[in-house]
Amino acid sequence: MADRLRRLGRQQVSRADQRVVGKLRSPAPRRDPVPELAPPPDVLHVVLVEGIPMEFGGRTASILAKCRTLYEQGGIRSVVLVRNHAHTLPRAVEGMRRRGQLSEGVEVRWLMDAYPDATEAVAPAATPEAETELEAAGWGRKGRWWVRDTTEGSVRRRYRGGALELEDTFDADGARVGREEYDPEGRHRRSLTWDVGSHHPREHVYYRRNGRPMYALTHSSPTGHGERPRERSVTFFDEQGEVESTQPGSLAPVVHRALDALTQSRPTILVVEARQADPDALTYRRDHVRTCYVAHNSHLAHPDSEVDDVRPSFRRLFRRLDTGAAMVFLTDSQRADAEALLGRRDSFWVIPHAAPATTSHTEVEREPGLVIMMGRLAPQKRTDHGIRAFATVLETCPDARLEIYGEGMRRGELQQLIDDLGIGGSVTLEGFTTEPGRQYRRATLCLQSSRFEGAPMVFVEALRQECPIVSYDIRYGPADIVDDGVNGFLVPEGDIEDLARRTVQVLDDPALARSLRAGCEGVDERFGQEAFAARWFELFRTLAADLPTGRG
Repeated sequence: MADRLRRLGRQQVSRADQRVVGKLRSPAPRRDPVPELAPPPDVLHVVLVEGIPMEFGGRTASILAKCRTLYEQGGIRSVVLVRNHAHTLPRAVEGMRRRGQLSEGVEVRWLMDAYPDATEAVAPAATPEAETELEAAGWGRKGRWWVRDTTEGSVRRRYRGGALELEDTFDADGARVGREEYDPEGRHRRSLTWDVGSHHPREHVYYRRNGRPMYALTHSSPTGHGERPRERSVTFFDEQGEVESTQPGSLAPVVHRALDALTQSRPTILVVEARQADPDALTYRRDHVRTCYVAHNSHLAHPDSEVDDVRPSFRRLFRRLDTGAAMVFLTDSQRADAEALLGRRDSFWVIPHAAPATTSHTEVEREPGLVIMMGRLAPQKRTDHGIRAFATVLETCPDARLEIYGEGMRRGELQQLIDDLGIGGSVTLEGFTTEPGRQYRRATLCLQSSRFEGAPMVFVEALRQECPIVSYDIRYGPADIVDDGVNGFLVPEGDIEDLARRTVQVLDDPALARSLRAGCEGVDERFGQEAFAARWFELFRTLAADLPTGRG
């Protein structure tokens, strides 16, 4: 195992290493029993994330759903701490509340809002809000922006709800050199500075409530295409805005100060949900804090990788993961692959996402011959494999129908494939649905042909509606959810003919279809809200057992 860990430290695996890698095999995945639902310890739950975009995806939705469940089932309060500053976060949070995704007992905070700041807030600087005032001051309207030319260049302002949101400064050549950002109350929050010719800001300055600098980050310019800028140094300021110290390196010292102020020595479970935040947490050690890292995606470099062809972000985590921290995987099979490399560890847990609470739709009639696919129309989902398989299905079952739910970049390409195969009367792109459960209840079968997954909740949603599944056996998820021959079938990855054969088998045999529907029972016992809470509470009790004031 030591040799394998040393290989994790290399940026590339040599050909000799690759031959050794081929000999590594994953143990058979073990399935932990669902624990009894018991009260959790009295801890604060802090979730460290990189950012929350305006239109966020499944990871953020799963984090918010987890926080809701922990509060509703056990009264645990959660703070989602957002590491990466974005001026759109207040609007994203507003949208969460409006859609009911941000429940009681859960708050979302910028890193800078958790950072210790005992200063008194000052009134925001007055800004002209009426268009006549702006025009009188020499500003002109250009789309969403107000623009004013100066002898040195130009200035652009954007207002939202009557309050100044952004102010950008450009030099005489039209290159952006600065930005000032304000919160919805008009408080100055951040300044950005660009070097001429650079697409990434060189310096970020964050401000206290009294309007003085709090800390500043200096970044190095990316040297390669697609490379992210890296933090080069952090400067701390005292409450009067005077330089306190400057340290080389990353954002970690800022995160550590914020966590100290946020937790205030209270027993805390810190859950790291983004690999970009791992370096901050790996160097944060406090007697009152226990840390857990969640793997939302595969740790392997490619879907068909050997078990020690590990992504650089996970390589760093695996090398530095100490025995006091826990690692959570979403599937038994991913944990098995990790243990093939690192050895069996009691600190490796499997906690699948909870299936969303949905209506059973028992009033909906099953439609014989109806097959559905559910998911983004994106390359990862390989919807074209499902369409090609169904073209073969129609040769044996001409009355069968395939409805495909989802939107994405491949819509035009997939519609063209349907037209080229001449199956437009049987295969339709239905777009996005707000009622996936109802569609599953209508169908005889759910077809999936993804290239890879993390832990596909569409499978659980389908089984909850007694809709069996035919899927490629891929990393990760299908084999952890589908019991082959009991509630569906798993076929070799990429085998379109076998995908079609199993689909025909189910559509052509009503008795088999009924048997598979009956095999869908028990999904809530494994993936329901109560099972989800029971697993997390057990992990929390284990981590908190030796905390200074925690309950075991």
